[in-house]
Amino acid sequence: MNNNNSNPPPPPEMPDVTDTGTIIGTLQPQKPPSEIPPIVPPDGSDAKSDNDAMDIDAPTTTSSSSSQDLPIVIIDEEDALQTIEKLRSDELSARIEASTKLPTIAAALGPKRTRDELLPFLCDGVDDDDEVLEGIAASLGKLVPYVGGRDHVASLLQPLELLLAVEENVVREKAAASAVLVSQSILASDNQEIYLSEFVGMIGRLANKEWFTARISACSLIPVAFPNLPSTSAGSGSELRSRHVEYFARLCRDDAPMVRRIAARNLGVLLYTVVETVGAASLMDDRGGGGGGVVSTVLLDLYESLAGGDQPDSVRLHTTQNCIKFGEAMSLLKRTEERRGGASSSVD
Repeated sequence: MNNNNSNPPPPPEMPDVTDTGTIIGTLQPQKPPSEIPPIVPPDGSDAKSDNDAMDIDAPTTTSSSSSQDLPIVIIDEEDALQTIEKLRSDELSARIEASTKLPTIAAALGPKRTRDELLPFLCDGVDDDDEVLEGIAASLGKLVPYVGGRDHVASLLQPLELLLAVEENVVREKAAASAVLVSQSILASDNQEIYLSEFVGMIGRLANKEWFTARISACSLIPVAFPNLPSTSAGSGSELRSRHVEYFARLCRDDAPMVRRIAARNLGVLLYTVVETVGAASLMDDRGGGGGGVVSTVLLDLYESLAGGDQPDSVRLHTTQNCIKFGEAMSLLKRTEERRGGASSSVD
């Protein structure tokens, strides 16, 4: 990695979604897909009657042939209509309740209208009460089966990116957890291009946002993405691993102590991930791309900086936990090398 003052170029800005013109009140529920299997009780008895129809809070079933074993909600149309009305209600308690039942609405609308109407509506509502946003952030990770499968799952990242930049910590944490679920679904579809352009691109935008809360979210997502980054991006020659380590290093030196605190909390996690992904090369004094030498030339320096006496207590308190992660990383590397040595001896 070059030690110069040039910063990595920020990814392109996310498209503006603040003027969607969506009118959630016009949404009407659709019939559940015919391929959804009926729910059969474990004892093999007959399913419940129509009068005992399940709502979103009841147990769900899983289709073995669709959407990669993701849960399917059997909906009640009247319940879906009521939930839609609650989502646009003036009553805070109603909106909070509806925010936790987004799968009910999405299952009623169908995949296309969920993508074209519900998600833009949620993007417009990011200035709502924190309790509503918390429910939405947690529910978005459950919408993977309802947006049209893994080919369209990246559409969920648009409202999540907005929620990852809000001021309330709990909302950002829930949004980060949902974003990770979405990224895992993208990876499961073996679509590396979508993963890099949508999920990794979102992390880059968050790391470069002016508002510090977005940069806080990037601190926890960079270690998640690192193992799935190619050492070299095909065609462009851009070293994605090195670029995101540079993003993280800049966050560790951020002017906002709140950002440095979260970066310090995730430093040990990133170091362990780098060692696990790159192996012994991460310790070598190699400033090339792909993660080579990143521990010895970057991450250990960041540790010393964040543990320094000039840092606030809220930053330095993570020193001990980082030491533990460093030790775990070295133990992992030792075990890996011993296994390789044993395998070589067996071959000889």
